[in-house]
Parts: sequence; structure tokens; C-alpha cells
Amino acid sequence: MKAVHVLLCLALAHGIGASIFKHKDRQTDDLDFEQLKHINIIQRKHKNQPSNNEWHQNHQHHQLPGLMHSHQQEQKRDQERDQPGPSYREGLEKTQNSQEQQYRHYENYEQPSYQMKHHSSSAQQLEEQVRKQYSSYKQLQNSQLNQQNHRRSISSSSEGSQSSQESQEWGQYNDNVKPNLNDEIYRWIPQDPASSLENQNIAKHDVIERKVHMGVSSSISVQDKEELEKIFSDAQKAMKQLSDDEKMQFHQSLEHAKLQHNEDAEANATQLVRKNRYLVEEHIVKTDDGYILTLFRIPSNIQPRDLKKRPVVFLMHSIDGSADDWLLMGPKKSLPYLLSDAGYDVWLGNARGNKYCKKHVSKHSAVSDFWQYSIDEIALHDLPAMIDYALETTKQEKLFYIGHSQGSTAFFALTATRPEYNDKIIMMYALSPIVYMNNTRSPLFRMMSPSSHFYNRLKQQLGSGPFTPNKKLIRAVGGAMLEAQTGCKDVSSNINFVMAGVNLHVSDAQLMSVVMRHLPAGTSSKVIKQYGQAVASQEFRRYDYGPKINVNVYGKEQPPKYEMENVKVPVSLYYSEDDWLAHPKDVERLEKELPNVKETHKVSEEHFGNMDFQFSTNAPEMVYKSLIESMQKIEEHVSTTIV
Repeated sequence: MKAVHVLLCLALAHGIGASIFKHKDRQTDDLDFEQLKHINIIQRKHKNQPSNNEWHQNHQHHQLPGLMHSHQQEQKRDQERDQPGPSYREGLEKTQNSQEQQYRHYENYEQPSYQMKHHSSSAQQLEEQVRKQYSSYKQLQNSQLNQQNHRRSISSSSEGSQSSQESQEWGQYNDNVKPNLNDEIYRWIPQDPASSLENQNIAKHDVIERKVHMGVSSSISVQDKEELEKIFSDAQKAMKQLSDDEKMQFHQSLEHAKLQHNEDAEANATQLVRKNRYLVEEHIVKTDDGYILTLFRIPSNIQPRDLKKRPVVFLMHSIDGSADDWLLMGPKKSLPYLLSDAGYDVWLGNARGNKYCKKHVSKHSAVSDFWQYSIDEIALHDLPAMIDYALETTKQEKLFYIGHSQGSTAFFALTATRPEYNDKIIMMYALSPIVYMNNTRSPLFRMMSPSSHFYNRLKQQLGSGPFTPNKKLIRAVGGAMLEAQTGCKDVSSNINFVMAGVNLHVSDAQLMSVVMRHLPAGTSSKVIKQYGQAVASQEFRRYDYGPKINVNVYGKEQPPKYEMENVKVPVSLYYSEDDWLAHPKDVERLEKELPNVKETHKVSEEHFGNMDFQFSTNAPEMVYKSLIESMQKIEEHVSTTIV
């Protein structure tokens, strides 16, 4: 069974390389027309997916440029939804055109040390290439048919009769199909007919072998194939290999959970907290560059000892997340509730661009200008505004900081750049800290790296606005591989799981159905690109606009590094062996460069991943318990010292 999974992932890797699309009337590189259709066919054989005829009918109007066209339609619908009327829309369009001209040069930068060049081919050459591929495929198909017909001849008469009929229908279907350059090349590749039960395992192996062979086409270079195999292989190794029964069991549990009405799926942070009978407050904060942020406060009902002020804890969410993420497991499990029960004054932050922070004093979220921010702006504008507000409101001088994933990235950038904030933090707890990304396993970030062969096409499709990849792009950057590994289409279509990985072995289906309604919460494409830049540069730097613009922005061709030696605050690191984003080797490097690491905790559970720090049912025992005990020891030490 493992061999089948390995071959399947190779098929995914071979086919995904150039699933990023092409415009009708422009020249494209050699990878543009390699599609994912043959991968989807393999996966449908083992799931109740539509047949090839049904799939073809359902998609007969879908033509290239495919992803770009779909992405533009989604952005247009979002704009129309957010704009109240035609006159207002016209005004926004004028503003957007003006602002896009102003910012266009920032997005069209060049990075000579990273860029990979591709050779273009004319439409005529491409058509000839398709015809050759089709001819090769027909020869391979006839060979496969002969082998399978021979196998069917030794089956029972009833099975043989049925297989013969399927074989005849399959052959008729293919004889009538003509390659169409305006459609996906592999759309006309049919699904193999099911063989008899006696030979089913052999047939499955043949299908995978044939699809792997078809994936290795001349339109993907050997270098590209090797890169994809490495990318998806590394991600796969970090995941628990589930049996078919385990996949089916989770899928059925998730489908059952989706049919049940769970009010947590639709509730916002305030409603989630109130439902669980905790106090909650909403606070609005304006950054120094005009973004309007929403903070949530959960004050503790427990009176502090000696009538002292309650210690303040500030929590910051991960990539493409929000304050909701901390609350979804509910009382006795979610970290904010546990902290409140322990007597802490809990504050939940939100980064610009997510569901709670889509307002600005002069920019509208329907205009691309609103989304011209990276991790740098979150670190140097959002965090200071929220930390200062929480301290001022509570009349405290210092607070505890807990950052998950991007929440840790932004914190280290802030304290490395503005040393005064080191004096405002009692202790920083970094859960799955993302600073260095040399060894990241995330297919999205590795393909988004400027050193990747797929960077230019992904960069074009992500654009310069909000990070809203469409379904096809999600499948191309890891969704198809994730579906093969988990057997769950819902999970594999969620960009947060595709980006950070998922551990279904310790996941609760009911909780997962709620999580997928809250994620993604919203961020900018520049945030994603900056993480990709970190993969290529192997450093923790500010956003890279390219040498020419960097000179104007930073005064030098390379963006400045965030120096970890400037982070004087005490730090506690929490990481795991199989995290897609925070690789143990990268965390070890961070630990060596930070001058004041007090604690380092490696989660002992196997296959514990990035999102498990917030959504695993084992997180309270594996992470939260030791974290809260650490905070309490610090409080006791401070109290003893004062006395």
C-alpha cells in the first residue's frame, strides 16, 4: 500500500509542475500546458467522483486561461459585493487605476540571483507537441487495453461480459475525442474501466504506473520534475500515513459533522466567548499608518492575590488566521479560556487584512492599495499599536506575549527593530516559530520561493491584492497531494491546511468542520511572497522589492536583515519534529541566534504539526499546560523578589 501512495505522489508531482495556466494570445513557457487532469482521474477511481463524461459536461465551458480568468472573476465578485452602488464603484475604479499605476513597479521587480528563465514556444509548436503526446498516449492506451483484455478473459463469464462492454465504451469515447488547445490537454484522457475483483489491485497498480509515465512529458524539464518530487516527498514524509479505512472513517465523520448545525461555525469571536459564559470586550485600535484593528479582551473573573493587578497576556494568531483560531476548541481546551481560568487578563490581537481588520481611514479593501503590506507592516505598525493599547488600558508596564506561527514572526521582527519593546515583555512564548525557512516543507512556500522554477507563474496569479487563490491553484500547490494523503476533499481544498499541513490522526472531525468555516481569515499576497523570499534568501529580511527599488526604499540593493541578537526579551520556544512551516533545524538556528532563550520544548507527539498547536485535542496537555506553569513560576518569582 505504501508503494501505491509513493507512486501516486510521484504522479502528483509530475503533473502539477505546469498546472499554472496560460493566456490565449501570448507565448508561454514549456510548462504552461501540463495539467492536473490525469491526477484527478487516479483519485476519482477510488472515490465516488463523477465519471469522465459527467466531468467533461460539467466543465465544457471552462477554457484557458483558466486560473487567471477564475481568479479575476472572484476578485470582481468581491469588489461588487463590497461596493454599494454604481457611482461609488466608478469612483473606486478610478482610484484603483491610479493607485495600481503607483504600486505596479513594486510588484514587477526582478531578482537576478533568484530568477529562473524558461524558453517560450509558439502556438504552432505547442499544437504539434500536443499531437505527439496524443499519439504516444494512444499507443500506450492500446497496449494497456490488450493487457487488460487478456486479464479479463480469465475472469468469470459475468465479469468478463461486463468488462468487455466497458472496454468497448472506453474505446469509443477515446476515438471520438480530439485535442483542443483551448481546453486542458489531459481532459480527454479517460479513466480506466474497473477490472474484476480478482485483478483489481493489479489494475490499480497499472493505472498509477501509466499516469506516472504520462506525467513525465517532454513539456516538463527534468529539473522541474526533480524539484516537484523533492517538494511533495518532503511534505508527505512529515504526515502520518493513513490506511484506507482511517481515511474513510474520518471522511464519513466529517460529512456527518457538516450536516449537524454547529453555531460555532458561524459565530464571531465575541459570540464564541459569550456563548461559553466568559466576559468579553471589543476594542478598536488605529495604527500610525491608518489601519483600523479589532482586539478582543477576556478579563478573568478570578480576583488576583493581594489585590494586585491581573497579569496581562497578549495572543497573536498565525498566517491567514484571526483571533477566532484561539477559541475554537472551547472551554477547558482553548488557551485563552485556560489562561482566564488561571487568573490572567487575556487579549487577542488581529492583523490588518483579516476578517476583523478590513478598514482604513482612507483606503477601501476593494482597492489594491489597501493590500500593499507585508509582515514588516504587521510587525512595525500593528503589534506596537495593540501592545501599547493593552498596556495603557490595563495600566500595566509589561505583558506576556504568545505568538503562533506568523504571530512569532512579527514579534521577532518588532523587537529586533524597536528595542524599546523588549522592555515591555515579561516573556515571549513562540509556538511553531517561523523566522528561518531554509528547510520548510510547505509546498506552497517552496514553490513561491524566487529560486523556484514556478515562482514567476505563482507570483503572477497571486497578484498584488488579497491572498485569495482559487480552487485550481490550491490543488496545484499541494491540494491534490493532500487529498491523496488524507482522502478528504474538504480538508485538501482549504488553503490553510494546504499551506501548513494537517494531522487527521489527532483531529476531531466536529472541530475540523468548524475550523474550516473560520479559515482562511484573510491576508495579503505580499505576506505570502515574503515567506517565499525567506526560503530563497535563507535569512530573515524585510520585504524584497528587487535591487532597484530596494535602493530607494532601504538605501541598498538587498533588504536589511532582522538581527536576532537585538531581541533581548526572554523567549520560550515550542516546536515539533514534523511541522511543515517551522522545521526543527530552522528552530535550532533561531535558538542559537537569540541571546535570551530561557526554555525550549520539543513536542514529543509524532506528526504533531503547525496547526496542531491550536487545533489538536492533545495541545492542552502537550503545550498549554507547561506554558501556563512557566508563566505562574515567573509570577511567583516576581512576587518573591518584590517582597
